Amino acid sequence: MKFSSCSVAAVLLALGLAAGSAAAQTTTNPFGGTAQTGTPAQAAPAPAPKKAKAPAALGTGQFASETEAKASCPGDTVVWANLSSKVYHYSTAKTYGKTKHGAYICEKGSAAAGFRAAKKEQRP
Repeated sequence: MKFSSCSVAAVLLALGLAAGSAAAQTTTNPFGGTAQTGTPAQAAPAPAPKKAKAPAALGTGQFASETEAKASCPGDTVVWANLSSKVYHYSTAKTYGKTKHGAYICEKGSAAAGFRAAKKEQRP
């Protein structure tokens, strides 16, 4: 593919890479303000990094990891409880361990804590 020097110059000028594009030119816009054109774009300051939200304080009988829950309730089924909806899911569900606000809990203590099983899930 053949490019003419004119088209290459136009592309470089549009990108602000052409030699001499660093010279500032002041123009007046029709609304009364002035603007500088032809100056190289300055990088905007990097935004401050977002602070990670602190994990919500877990209540009694709620665990951050499945391992902790299994150690705390031997002989019982560990379920994932969605703390917002008060619905729990079995390990065979696709939402197990994946909701934003949740914790692992023992199934036997879930009813006392106000949780209910998801309607369309079968107990494994």
